[in-house]
Amino acid sequence: MRSSPVSRWFSNVGRRYGYEFCGFVVAVVAFVLVIPFFFLGVGTTIIWIGLPILVFATLLARGFAFTERAMMRGMLRVDAPTPQRREPRAGAGWFSRMLTPLRDPQSWLNMAWVFVDFFLKVVTFIISTVWFAASLVTIAGPVTEIVLRLVLPEDDYSGLGELLGFRGQAALVFDLVSEFLVGLVFLLTLSPVLRGLTGLHRAISHGMLCSRWDAQQELERTRASRSAGRVAESEGLRRLERDLHDGPQQRLIRSSMDLARAERLLGNDPERAAALIGEIRSQTNATLAELRQLSRGIAPPLLVDRGLEAALAEIAGNSTIPTSVDCPPGRLPLHVETGIYYVASEALANANKHSRAASITITVTLDRRNARVRIVDDGIGGAQNLAGHGLQGLAERVASLEGALRIDSPAGEGTTVEAVIPCES
Repeated sequence: MRSSPVSRWFSNVGRRYGYEFCGFVVAVVAFVLVIPFFFLGVGTTIIWIGLPILVFATLLARGFAFTERAMMRGMLRVDAPTPQRREPRAGAGWFSRMLTPLRDPQSWLNMAWVFVDFFLKVVTFIISTVWFAASLVTIAGPVTEIVLRLVLPEDDYSGLGELLGFRGQAALVFDLVSEFLVGLVFLLTLSPVLRGLTGLHRAISHGMLCSRWDAQQELERTRASRSAGRVAESEGLRRLERDLHDGPQQRLIRSSMDLARAERLLGNDPERAAALIGEIRSQTNATLAELRQLSRGIAPPLLVDRGLEAALAEIAGNSTIPTSVDCPPGRLPLHVETGIYYVASEALANANKHSRAASITITVTLDRRNARVRIVDDGIGGAQNLAGHGLQGLAERVASLEGALRIDSPAGEGTTVEAVIPCES
């Protein structure tokens, strides 16, 4: 059941003002506890005792930063991840392990946040409290005005209306209406003001307490991409070596042996030698075709010369299953085009071997940051991304480009292979 706009307004105002109030309390306590220990530690570092004090100050700041992230997630309902801590070096002694927080950049960001957040929260809490109190004048102002009129003698009370020259009931009406309108202005602007104040806190706190997590994740993605690239390259080379050994190499060895036989037969049985030479020619043509097929997965000349649209049209034309291609014109970065081509050709080869499909579609779409390719068949489904199989190598190839591969293949419902590759990877 969806809540009404009024209940959502009260919920949002309550959460944001609650964040301002709790944040103000946390900021004051953090400043009172952390900053004195910080300066005490700095001042006594020269006699070494300051180092443990500084460590204690950083641990206090870490605890208050953890509290701030929890409030951001709970009250502001925003993502506030905690950066990974720096771990002690392997084999480090107790003293070095104790000083590990001082070598963590996030510790100093937490300390700076305690200092900045205190002054910011003092200002914004005062503004939010004054605005919240002023919005209550919408109801409290007129009620208070009526009570004072009833309690105080008429000669002892003079409101704004009487100061402006109104008398009697006109002065009372003027005071009631003016107080209501002033309170209404504050009430109507309370939500956007609180949204602006909490948005300012969110931006500063996220920048100082959470931004290193984004950098760490980017670094992890880069490492994973490089690792996947090395694995994919190694697997690709091993598979190419195996394919060359099992295919063209065996054919060439057989052709060499057949040529030797033909040389021996030339003098005694020319007709048999001619037939053997014909078989050798067929073997040579088959070897060339197989080498051409293998080279498509390495560096397809058509892709380099004419682009992705022409290259996909070629592999679609070679498919034994009717295949349609929808690819926008124009060029992409070569590594992106190669990745899409590799995904499409591998998925198309798997579909031709195993899917029993009646049709296949290859669709390439682009947005501002990513290129997306979808290969859909209407076959028997059941494809699995198992270690050592072609789809696993495909996933590693896409991961090496900082992309993602998705395979959806329910039994009896066809297979969808989708890859998303960043154009700036």
